Amino acid sequence: MTKKITDKKQAINDKHIKLYDKTLDVLGFLLDNFSHDIKLAELDYLEVPKNTLATIDFIISALGKVQKGQRLALGIDNDLPLNEEPTINIIEGLSEEKI
Repeated sequence: MTKKITDKKQAINDKHIKLYDKTLDVLGFLLDNFSHDIKLAELDYLEVPKNTLATIDFIISALGKVQKGQRLALGIDNDLPLNEEPTINIIEGLSEEKI
């Protein structure tokens, strides 16, 4: 019984990863074309239309959600980072006068 549940979880997780990958491709396409259109529009950076700003905000928000979903589905946040801090050696009996 547990094997069936594990297999089902894995199949669903694989589908999520594929959907996140597709969504990321679509967002990349949208961002590429949107940025191309903005460059051609010759907008003054102080007078960017609100719908343009809303579209940029939407794409950024969607990218954040895709990243969060992918990290969850791939278990990236489950990996604990190694302690990469340098070792500090303490020398006892050292006097500033001797340095």
